[in-house]
Amino acid sequence: MSLITLEFLQDLLKDEYEDVTITEYEGAPSSKRGDNYTSMVYRITLKGSRKRSDETGEIFEPWEGSLIYKCLPESILLRETFKSEELFCNEVAFYKKIWPAMAKFQSQWNIAHPFKAIPKCFLARNDLVILKDLKEFGFVMPDRKQGFTIEQCYYVLKHLSQFHALSLGMKYYDPEGFFDLLNMQDGISEVFFVTENVEYYKSYYTEAINNAIYMVEEELKDSADKDKYLEKLKSFCSEETFFQEMVDMVIPKEPLAVICHGDCWTNNIMFRYVDGDIAEMYMLDFQLVRYASPAIDLAYLIYLCLDREQRSEHKASLLEYYIDELHKRLVEMSDGTNIMEKETLSDMLQEEFSRISRFGLGTALDMYPIMTCDSNEAPNLYQEKESFIPSHDTAKPVWTDNEACRKKMTDLVIELVDEGLL
Repeated sequence: MSLITLEFLQDLLKDEYEDVTITEYEGAPSSKRGDNYTSMVYRITLKGSRKRSDETGEIFEPWEGSLIYKCLPESILLRETFKSEELFCNEVAFYKKIWPAMAKFQSQWNIAHPFKAIPKCFLARNDLVILKDLKEFGFVMPDRKQGFTIEQCYYVLKHLSQFHALSLGMKYYDPEGFFDLLNMQDGISEVFFVTENVEYYKSYYTEAINNAIYMVEEELKDSADKDKYLEKLKSFCSEETFFQEMVDMVIPKEPLAVICHGDCWTNNIMFRYVDGDIAEMYMLDFQLVRYASPAIDLAYLIYLCLDREQRSEHKASLLEYYIDELHKRLVEMSDGTNIMEKETLSDMLQEEFSRISRFGLGTALDMYPIMTCDSNEAPNLYQEKESFIPSHDTAKPVWTDNEACRKKMTDLVIELVDEGLL
C-alpha cells in the first residue's frame, strides 16, 4: 500500500471519473484469512467531490467510491509456497493481453448477450493489480464452506461456456492471433503442474496426501468396503506417479483445449441478486489461468463446489447444459461454417470430463481443507516479511480435521471409485 498516493489514485481514475476530485483514501484487508492464498487483497475506500453543472453554474457534490488492490504477500515463505510472483504474471497477462484480445474478437459478432463477466482492471503489473470493487455495486461472494447451490452452478456454467467458446471461436477464425496469447514473453503459462516442480512440491503433496488418507480412513473405519476405496486412493496418490499424472492432465489436448479460468470455485465468483434471483455474475482471480482442457474448469466447479448429493442428482444435466450453451455460443460466432458438430462436441467433452475427473480429486487434496477450515487454521497472508529466507521444505498444506472436510474427501473418493473413474 506504500505506493498509493492521492496523485496516483487521481491519475488512475481520470478516465472513469473525469469529474471527480479525490481528497482522501483509506485501505484495509478486503478478505478474511482462508479466503485468499496467493496474494494480499485490500479494499481502498475513496472520498472526494464530483463536479456537475446546472443553470446556476458548477456544483460540487460529495462522492465516495472504492477499489480492489491486489499485491504480492510480504511473506517470502508464502510467495514461494504459492508461486505468487509467477501467478501475478499470469493475471497481468490476462488483463493486459488475453481478455482485451478475446473481447475484441467477440465484438466482431452479432451476439445478443455477449460474455462480459470480467471486472474492469485499472492497472496490472507484475506486483500489483487494481480492479473495480464489485461489492460497491451490490455483488456478493458465496460462503466458501457452503459451496454453490444448483442455481448458482447452472449460472456459472452458462458464463463459463461463453468464456470457453471465445477460445474455440478465436482458435478457429484467427489461429495466429489466438496462439500469440500463449507465447512465453507476455502470454500465460502453467505455473504449478509442470515437470520441473515435481521435487519442489514433493513434500507439500506428500503431506496433503497423507492428510487425505487419514481422513478417509477415519470416515470408513467401520465400513466393510474400507480397503477397496483406500487402495484406489493410495494408488492414485502414489508418490512416484501422482504429480506427473496431474502434469499430464493439464497438458492441452486439441482440438478442444481452451483458455481456462483455472481456479473456478466459490471465492472467485461474485453474484448480484434482484428480488432473490441472480441477475449478474463476475469471475475473479485469473492467476491460475491456463491453456488446457475445458474439463479442468468443469471438474473444479462440480467436484469442489457441489456436494455428493448434488452431483448424484444433477451432474449429468449440468454437463449437458454446459455442452448445449457452449455449442449455442459457437453457432452465434459463425460466418455460416460449423466450428464443431454438437454431437462431436458432446462426445469429446464427456470423454474429457471422465479423463479429467481424477484432476478433481487431485485438486481436492489441497482445496477441501482450504474450503472447510476455520479462518484461524489458514495462513495469514498479511503477516510481515520473515527475517529469514525459507526453504520450500517448510511449505505446508492447510491442515484441518473437521467433519465436513472428512466427509467431502471420503464422498469424492467413493463416488469416483464407484463410477470407475479412479
